[in-house]
This record gives sequence, structure tokens and C-alpha cells, in this order.
Amino acid sequence: MLTPCYSKRHGSSYLTGENRASSVGNFLVTIPTIVPGRSAQELFRAGLDSARKVLKHESSAVLEGPESCVAAFRRLNGSPVTIASDAHTGAWLSSIGTWFHSGGYASGSNARLLERYLQVGPEKLAEELEGFFVLFVGDPRTHETVLITDIVGSCHCFLRPMPQALAISGSSLLLASLAPCELDQIGCQEYLRTGIIYENRTCWKEIRKLRPASIFRFRLGGEQTVSKYWHFEAIPPNSIGVSDAARTLWEHLLCAATKVGKAFNRPLCDLTGGYDSRALVASFWSAKLPITTTVSGLEDSQDVILSARLAAVAGLPHIHAHAAEVVTFDAVSEALSFTDGEYDLVEYARILQIHRSAMNRFDISINGSFGEVARGYWWELLLPHIGKKQKLNSEKVARLRFTANSDPAGIFSPEVRLDFTSHVGSIIERCNAGLADCPNTMQMDHLYLDLRMQRWQGRIASSTNRIWPCLSPFMFRSVLETILASDVRIRRRGLLIRELLSRYTPAWATVPLEHGYPAVPATWKNLHRFAPILGHYGGKVGSRAARILGIRPRANASTQHSLPGRLRLWSEEPVRAVMDHRTMKLNGMLDAAALQAFLTQSKQENFPFEGMWNRILSLEYTLRVLGSIQTSTP
Repeated sequence: MLTPCYSKRHGSSYLTGENRASSVGNFLVTIPTIVPGRSAQELFRAGLDSARKVLKHESSAVLEGPESCVAAFRRLNGSPVTIASDAHTGAWLSSIGTWFHSGGYASGSNARLLERYLQVGPEKLAEELEGFFVLFVGDPRTHETVLITDIVGSCHCFLRPMPQALAISGSSLLLASLAPCELDQIGCQEYLRTGIIYENRTCWKEIRKLRPASIFRFRLGGEQTVSKYWHFEAIPPNSIGVSDAARTLWEHLLCAATKVGKAFNRPLCDLTGGYDSRALVASFWSAKLPITTTVSGLEDSQDVILSARLAAVAGLPHIHAHAAEVVTFDAVSEALSFTDGEYDLVEYARILQIHRSAMNRFDISINGSFGEVARGYWWELLLPHIGKKQKLNSEKVARLRFTANSDPAGIFSPEVRLDFTSHVGSIIERCNAGLADCPNTMQMDHLYLDLRMQRWQGRIASSTNRIWPCLSPFMFRSVLETILASDVRIRRRGLLIRELLSRYTPAWATVPLEHGYPAVPATWKNLHRFAPILGHYGGKVGSRAARILGIRPRANASTQHSLPGRLRLWSEEPVRAVMDHRTMKLNGMLDAAALQAFLTQSKQENFPFEGMWNRILSLEYTLRVLGSIQTSTP
């Protein structure tokens, strides 16, 4: 029997039962390592104060008990926060992200999910869930706090062991604010060079990301156990034949779209000129769901033009979202509350503005992330041996996909500078340990999901989840497993998505892609329509040759258009203060003189390597915010 609970000190109600509007954007859990756990409760309350100061989390549902303390923070769109509780057992449950249960219910039905947990336990429950989520449960029957992560680990969750408690949160920044931290020089260098932090690292030595597809059990006294409930290597490669792959994928996409439509009345779907969003929105359109499509970019970009054309063909309402041309330092500062400083704050300030404009008109943001896996992304590195059972060349993959231009002008101090190609090669080896006897395509898929999608895509999605619900149905277990099990021959060159569109939405398949050729399988009858592909790939070869020869491309129209806005940001006094090489907190990692010289040169040359400059600004600003919070904490 589920009953309402109430926290008098915080004045926050624990809503129980079915509540589709519930909306948790972040959380904090502390589990005592010292019994009794009074000091853990003090740490928890300090964490609530830090959440208010660092992340601007004001309203929350809060539960404090002897075995754990939990706070669930609402999203920016302001919908209610829920923690379900059971009066008979004292168990509680909450979650972040968006989950779907095989029984037909979804996020917001936390009370029903708690009942199921109490019936079957975490292992069975994990098998029944899909989506983008972290589920956390307090179970007094076993004296455990249990966490379940999604199969890719895209919904980020972090752990910080401390003397008085284990602290767990969806925010690494919140955990870093609890007590002074030491920079993880490897994690920071990965982030500054590539925009991605790999494996379980964060920017802080004391904080680690919890791995995907796992059930974590935490007990009083700091005892921890972990088990995996989903195993990538168990997926049988090439088990779905060429003739069945498109049909099977389409059926699962339709099912996923229907689940989303049942849980959310007003989906807003990204729609661009490429393959992935086109295929995904096609499933929503075919399921006859009341969707609106959206695209962002310049008026004359092919994405914007083709998106409007596709929406018109389908008769769908369509929104062209305009990102800010000029990003101010105030906007950069606000973006920190969503990204934890682990993503380019300048770029996310634009993303935040777009989502803010839509969050109160729609219920969820739907995108086509993970769809590229269906097209054999990165498989070109396997030529001419695609699909063979041979071990990946880790150094080659590291060099071609992770380390190009990763340290321009030698700005990292010699004392900490990594041999980055060798470093990433070692990461790839560890990532794919045990997969050497699998087809090389399977090894590449695993690498892409673990190193790219878990940390880079997951960082963006986890940030947006603090604004309002966001989701890619391509990462549903049923959809992703279908893609990964499909025959290698149909996943090459986008054939699986081409076949799917051609069969089930031919009106969209004939609309050209952004590079001018159609989204249908090539045949002798339509081969002439693929002539633009020669110019597209010829341009890619030319660009690669220019990079090898050290020739910088001329700034295009969009770059020239946005340059004044970029220069305006970097001329603002707060930015100049943060990037003053004499006072930068990153001086131990960066060569101050090289950094200053390169920044001056970059301003004069249309900001090459702009992403790295923005990431340096992001991390440096994060350090200053944390420093000011910890200085003011009694």
C-alpha cells in the first residue's frame, strides 16, 4: 500500500501513485559509511545548499532516513517532482530521465514501478525497462540503496566516496561542490582536447561516472556491489538477414513511437535533411501521432530547407528555431547549471535558448541520436575488411577519429602532456577487451557506443534532461539490438535506412538528402540521381588533403556571419578576466605563454579550434565558480 509522505523541514510533498507530469531533472543521494549516519545527513543538507547555489535547484522532494537520504530536483520546465514510497516496507523510488516499462507504463508512474520492484527485484525489473534513465531505489528489506543505469549509460550518474558517506548524483558539479576536489589531469586533458571524457573519469579525481547497463547496490558502511544486466557481446551478429532487417527495425520503431505517444501528448521532433531524424520522424508520422517537427540553423542551409519540405509533404506542423547569433557571458554562466562544465558552455548556451523556447509548449524533445549506428558509422576505417573477424587497429582508430588537432600550438604543459594517440589507443583496447574474436564491425559498434555515445551524446542529453524530457527512441533496447543484430551487408552505406524509408515512407525517400542524392537504395534505373555523391565525397577528399598539407579553408558564409558575435563574447570583461593567463587556475596543466599567444592569434584568424577555446573557458569558469562556493561555505 502506497501512502503520501511529507518532509516538514523542507515542506516538500512525496507525490505517490500515477502522475504522468512528474519531472525529475537531477538528484542527490547520500549513504552513510559511518554508523550512525548523522554526519551523512549533515553532508546531505550541505548538498542541498550547494544544489541551490551551484545548480540553482530550489525546489525538491526530500527524504531523510538512517540508511539513505535522497533529494529529487525538478526540471527547468517546472513540472512536479515525485518520490514514490511504500508504507508497508518503507521502500522508496525515484528516477531521472525517461523510462518505459514492458507492461505499458512509463516515467511518471513511479508508484507502479516501485510495486513492480518489490515484486520482482532489480534484476528482473532492469530487463523490463528501456529508454534513457537512472533509477534509484531505497530498499529497507535488504538495507540497500539500488541504482540501475540505462544500457548505454547515456543518462549520466556519478559517485563520490567521502569519509562520512557515499554521495551519488546526476551532477558531477554538485558532487565536486561538497568538498574541495583535485583536478583529474587525464580527464581534463581528454575533455579539453576532444570535448569528451572517457571511461569512468570526470574532471575530478574524487568523482567517477557509474557504468552503463548495471545494477549498483550500496549498503551502510560503504559496501558496494555491481552486476551487469545487459551484455553487448550476447547480441548475435548478422542474425537478422538482409530481407528481414528493414521490416524488423520498422516494427520496433513504430512500437517505440507508440510508447512515446502514449506517455507524452505533445512530442516535438527534430527533423533535418539527413537520414536518422527522417527515419525516426517517419515512424511517428506513420503511427499517426500528433507531432510537431523542428529544425535550427540558417535560413539558406540545406537542413532547414529540406526539413521544411519534408514537413510539408507529410502535412506536419513545423518550427524553424533560431539560435542566438550573439552569446553573452550571462548565457554562458547560466549554461553551467545544466552541463556541469563538462560541455562547451558557449555552444550549450545556444542549445539552452532553443529548448527554453519550446519546453512549455511541448512535452518532450525527440531526436535521432544513435540512428547513425544503423548506417555502420565509422566502418569506413575497416575497409577493405568490413565484417571480418579481426582485431581493430586501435592506434589507427585513435589517430583518425579522436586525436587530430588535439593539442594545437602545444598549449599543454610538458609535465602533463599525454601522448594522446597512444593514450586513446589504450582506452580502445580496454573498451573492447574480450571482443577480439567478434566481427570487426561489432567491435567498432561497441567502441562507438561506449566512447562516443555514452559520454558525448550522453552529456548533451543529460544536460537537456534538466530542462525538460528528451529522448532518442533509437536507443530503446528493442530498436538498438535490432540494428546491432542486422546483417553487415544491409548496414553498409546507409542501405538499412534507405530500404526502410523506401518501403514505408516513399514520399520522404524521394526527397533528396542534404547532399543532393535521394534516400533510396541505388539501382541502375535511378543511378543518375546519385551524381551529387561524387561532388560530396570529392570535397571530403579535398578537405582531407588540404589538412594534410596544412592549408586552412576559407571561412564560409555561416562562419563569417557568426564571427562578430564570437568576437563580442571574447571581448566581454568577464571572459577576459576568466582567461587572464596570469590568474588562470589551469596554469598547472597549460603553458600560459603558449596559450596566450595562441588565443591572440586565433582572434585574428576567425577562431580556428574554437571548440577548444570554449572548453578551456568552460572549465576555467567552472573552477572559479566552485572556488567561490567553497570559500563562502562555513
